[in-house]
Amino acid sequence: MKLFPPQSEINIYESGFAGDDLLNRKEVGRRLSGLLEKIEDPIVIALDGPWGSGKSHFLKRWVGAHHKENGGIATTVYFDAFANDYLEDPLIALTGAIGERLRSPAENKTWKKAKGFAFKLALPALRIGAAVATAGASEFAGPITDAAIAAGGKETEKAAEAFWRREDGRREAMRQFQDSLVQLTTPSGDGSSGKPLIVVIDELDRCRPDYALSVLEVVKHFFSVPRVHFVLGINMEALEHIVRARYGAGVNASDYLKRFISISMQLPEFVDGGNESRAITKYFENVSQKMGIDPNIISLTLPHLILASGPSRISLRDVEKILSRLVVMPERKAMNGFSGAWKTLIITLVIIQVVRPDLYRLAVVGALKIEAIESFYGIRAEMIQRSNERGSSYNRSAYIIQGVWAFALSGGREPADDKKKQEFQNLFSIYDETNDNTAIVSEVIRDHFGLFEISD
Repeated sequence: MKLFPPQSEINIYESGFAGDDLLNRKEVGRRLSGLLEKIEDPIVIALDGPWGSGKSHFLKRWVGAHHKENGGIATTVYFDAFANDYLEDPLIALTGAIGERLRSPAENKTWKKAKGFAFKLALPALRIGAAVATAGASEFAGPITDAAIAAGGKETEKAAEAFWRREDGRREAMRQFQDSLVQLTTPSGDGSSGKPLIVVIDELDRCRPDYALSVLEVVKHFFSVPRVHFVLGINMEALEHIVRARYGAGVNASDYLKRFISISMQLPEFVDGGNESRAITKYFENVSQKMGIDPNIISLTLPHLILASGPSRISLRDVEKILSRLVVMPERKAMNGFSGAWKTLIITLVIIQVVRPDLYRLAVVGALKIEAIESFYGIRAEMIQRSNERGSSYNRSAYIIQGVWAFALSGGREPADDKKKQEFQNLFSIYDETNDNTAIVSEVIRDHFGLFEISD
């Protein structure tokens, strides 16, 4: 048995989706390739999703699948922004990453010129000079500027003249940098095989705020030329937090980001083209088998995930953490020796410990309420009415989960219906080791959640 899910090795630019496409992402990649290949205007696509939703896995496979499986001709570049945010200027890092993907002598010759222009554009000394000369027109304005003004006279005038000469040079360098991009990506009559350029920027929302926003600015101002496209792997909510951290809580972060993003997309929640099989449940079934988890535990946990995945945000990474916690459970006693009621409590606690730790903490201190459980699973009154058993609203899993938790949290006073209460009393008492109904939840936590804690 494995403690953590086995991770498939991805050879960026080579792996693609063939042979390892559990969640049916190949079709999504094909459609993305088709869009980027046919559009000439520069576009920025945001692949938006919460952390752990599989964005990086998809993008790392897609950059290879674009050529190998989707017939794309564009040069694809994968750039991990988080791995490069120790650098001061993202323009240099992006320029270097693109250069590493160019193969032909003609491409390398063109890009060698572009790298020279990028160097001129990225020199930090120019920004300091701007602050000294313009008295507040740049981000470095402050004590340095004040000191320069105090010096006064002709020195300041000379500095201003030098600044504008440098700024003119920067504008010319930017024009020539973009001309190099056009030359690289546009076929010409001399037989050059100019190809579109697609740059995937991943992990942008994990970067320090200034760097993340600098990347967006560089993409917008330096790379906005035809046949040059960007795909950003981001958590839009987290990126909005970055904007507010940089510009203040009152800024409209959503509108700010719209300046940079042309199209947003999300990975499908369902994997069969319909509304039957969710990605997280298919992933859970497949990975749990690879980890060697008892099939009985898999079958017990699956209905909980199916029910909770609608109202609650459960990511693929959450599924991995849930699986690791199931591995360290004392399963012989917890799962094979107990009745369904005890198993229901254990599985719920495993899941909320990962997905909703706030609810788990309430359970630990005896403050968890049945309404919170019902909300987490999306349980409505019509779903637990036995009179609707043959109707579309009744849900057997919801009925069991709600009834077990209502009995446990109320100390055996709920459900209110005597017949139903007896039903759940019997579910507990078959293997009950105590007659104290008020201690059910605390007993489960004490016996099965106090010894091991999986590190995130």
